[in-house]
Amino acid sequence: MPVRSGRRLTTAPFWQALPSQVAGALPIELRGFEHRRVAGVIKFHYGRPETHYEAWYHSGQGRVEVGLHFEGSRELNEACLQFFRARMVEVKGGLPHAELEPWDRGWARLYETFPAWSLDHEALAVAARRLADYVVTLQPLLDQFWSQQHGPA
Repeated sequence: MPVRSGRRLTTAPFWQALPSQVAGALPIELRGFEHRRVAGVIKFHYGRPETHYEAWYHSGQGRVEVGLHFEGSRELNEACLQFFRARMVEVKGGLPHAELEPWDRGWARLYETFPAWSLDHEALAVAARRLADYVVTLQPLLDQFWSQQHGPA
């Protein structure tokens, strides 16, 4: 069911509010993320921006995307893709709607979308909760990936 109710926000207040909403939905030990807004998306990471959580409003489709994006070198992205592909049963246990796929420019993503006719307070709450679910479920795996690849951040 599309998210329809609530007072509509313009994009700037939506993106400004999202980091604090995500932080509030996370356990305290995961609240120390860095974030930045780039055009129509916001990216959250823990010291390795080439692997980041992202929220993106697809206004033409009336959908919000949330997920973990792999936007480093082709080799890194492929390694991430294979690492998470081998763990999709575990991932789906916490994120039943998550999809893993190669993507544009040699990137890859582990993501889902949900309907939102506009960026309102309800869409903000859903995006924050789902992003927090992604962080809680995937960050331990991402930390494991990085420790196997290059050592701690």
